[in-house]
Amino acid sequence: MGFALASHEITNAFLEREVGLAKDSQWARSRIGIERRFSVLSPEYISQTKNKNPSQAIVHARAHGETPVSLGVRAAKQALERAGIQPARVGWVIANNDTPFEALPTTASLLAQALGIGSGPHCDVNAGCSSFARHLQLLSDAKPETLPEFVLCVQTGAYTARTDYGPHNIDGYIWGDGAAAQVVSAKHAGRLLARPLVFDGDPSGAGDITIDGVGHFRQDGQKVRQFSVRKTCELLESMAETLDLDLEDTFTITHQANHVMQNSVIEHLNIPEGRMLRNVREQGNIAAAGCPSVLAQHWDAFHRGDKLLYAVVGAGLAWGGGCLEVQ
Repeated sequence: MGFALASHEITNAFLEREVGLAKDSQWARSRIGIERRFSVLSPEYISQTKNKNPSQAIVHARAHGETPVSLGVRAAKQALERAGIQPARVGWVIANNDTPFEALPTTASLLAQALGIGSGPHCDVNAGCSSFARHLQLLSDAKPETLPEFVLCVQTGAYTARTDYGPHNIDGYIWGDGAAAQVVSAKHAGRLLARPLVFDGDPSGAGDITIDGVGHFRQDGQKVRQFSVRKTCELLESMAETLDLDLEDTFTITHQANHVMQNSVIEHLNIPEGRMLRNVREQGNIAAAGCPSVLAQHWDAFHRGDKLLYAVVGAGLAWGGGCLEVQ
């Protein structure tokens, strides 16, 4: 597994004092719990333009050489290095990108090209912030003999390029940009044995989280927050019961949406201190890359026999989860 973050650090103090968000740092700390995030946009660009025009934000990010594809390439290179394989051995790239800078070609094709990966059924499979679970479920559902030797899954995005930094919008405190990548194989044993358990969705909530064309991110914040906390608790409880696991002895990783929301899950399920792994406070919500980036950042801290339950919720509305066991 690998991860990458955008290069420009954006702090709460900067958003309050330089960008002029009406909600102050104390509000952000108490309601969201995120201290900093990273953006493909320069601080100067954000403070001067408030990102009123997302299409111009894409031009700005490209001019400075940082895009969802470049972030995905960095994450993939780390994952490939940790797996000890060359890109030529990858036979399939599956990518998620909620905020593509180009309608075509697919992010998967651009990643394969940039990494020097050859031909294959490269494609984008996008399920919003739950895409990590969707990618693993897709591979688990496939017949092992039909899969190539190695598959590269990548989740990437640049949500700050679609964020409205106007004074009365709070999304600037939420979003960061980053990517995560996983080398997956049904033919070779890896560090983690993956057992996807569920992926589902409810399209009646499709309008609750949207990005229209090259417009700004929009969501029904209160509704999505309540749904996400409830569904995350349900997922973790049901998966623990299915596998006969005790949450006190199991690591949990959820969608990295909001530190305060995660606290609600911890309190509801009585998860002991340190058993929920998270990074949202330090890097913001990086969408589908959030949950797998936590795993990548803790890569050397796991021990044989550790079990990790992951549960993610995203646009669609969609959700998924499963178990990872350290080998």
